Amino acid sequence: EQLGQIYSGLNPADQSQKDTYMQVSLGQVRSINVAVIGEVRRPGSYTLPSLATVFNALYSAGGPTVSGSFRDIQVLRGDSVAATFDLYDLLINSDQSDNIRLRSQDIIKISPYTNRVEVTGEVKRKGIYETKEGDYLSDLIDYAGGFTGDAYSHRIRITGNDSRQRTINDVTKSNFDSFEINNGDSVAVGKVLDRFRNLVEIKGAVFREGKY
Repeated sequence: EQLGQIYSGLNPADQSQKDTYMQVSLGQVRSINVAVIGEVRRPGSYTLPSLATVFNALYSAGGPTVSGSFRDIQVLRGDSVAATFDLYDLLINSDQSDNIRLRSQDIIKISPYTNRVEVTGEVKRKGIYETKEGDYLSDLIDYAGGFTGDAYSHRIRITGNDSRQRTINDVTKSNFDSFEINNGDSVAVGKVLDRFRNLVEIKGAVFREGKY
């Protein structure tokens, strides 16, 4: 952009008039020092290339611990929060908008998790998932990769807790987008029934016996 102000042919308004070209080579990438603190496997100070992002620093530090949050990772720069990074945005949605480039003396802080939910049954990625305020059952199914081909997706059973005892809810498909998930919930997706609603079987003096 700066050289275009001097050499008019480098970046003309009409690209067909372009007659000047340039090539820039980066000879050496400088290093920066960042600190990773909180619920991380290897907390400490790290020397990284100046092009490193939040994800690169987390990878170097081994990622969050068992009690660490994947959804609330803060980048502290000076006296303010430069960004709040949600690893699910990158790992599940391929969204890198908050995976910012780091600067020297940045501090990456990983908080303890707030909510965790277990998903079992007929989903593509069974496991324990971290949810944020405002996450609904439909979001959790997306985190788990969606239903398998054998899933009974009309109704899902959710077992949870209140302040005194266990609770259970059967949530129908029409309410997936409005049922809010709470810490400690267990979501079980069942299988379809092993029966047919439109089957006829034919045997005997026919050319092609079988089920239709």
